[in-house]
Amino acid sequence: MEQTILKKAAELFIKFGFKSVTMDDIANELTISKKTIYVYYENKSELVEAVVNYFFEEITKIIQGIISLNLNAIEESFKIHETVSQLFKDENESIEYQLRKYFPEIHEKNNCTRTDLFQQTISNNLEKGISEGYYRPSIDVNFTSKFFIATITSLKNNDNSELVDYPITYAKNQFFDIYFRGIVTEKGLEILKKQLNK
Repeated sequence: MEQTILKKAAELFIKFGFKSVTMDDIANELTISKKTIYVYYENKSELVEAVVNYFFEEITKIIQGIISLNLNAIEESFKIHETVSQLFKDENESIEYQLRKYFPEIHEKNNCTRTDLFQQTISNNLEKGISEGYYRPSIDVNFTSKFFIATITSLKNNDNSELVDYPITYAKNQFFDIYFRGIVTEKGLEILKKQLNK
């Protein structure tokens, strides 16, 4: 029952946002008593944290699954980005804002964990690309992975007033083009062009 509650809560939070969905809404959707939810989760904050952790675990599994396909580094990076973006394409835009505003401690904890995962994933991808000869060996892996995350986060949160007039999808695509052209070798450029043309 706990997993059923968790999955339904996740579905409703994605659709309507953390602020809007009540424990009553979740209980009604599952046709169970609200008391049943409280058997597993003491309050809404505890349920929100469980859902956020559930999202994180699902994203981790997806990334690990893509890495296990043994694609080359460029294809792997594009596949991860495309899959994670697709996963949240219908996400209510205010979800992250609501999490940050109404559940700041949960947001901060998850943000740190998620950043660590993404930085490690990007660092591993850069090292893989260097060993394959697709990325330049002179790349500072630590700096480049942090630069990637900082830029994507800034675009997503509209932190850069100079870019606020550009749609997020356009801005991300432009960044990807600039980022990869800056790190690929001549050998990697051919694969990159194919990915950009998809």
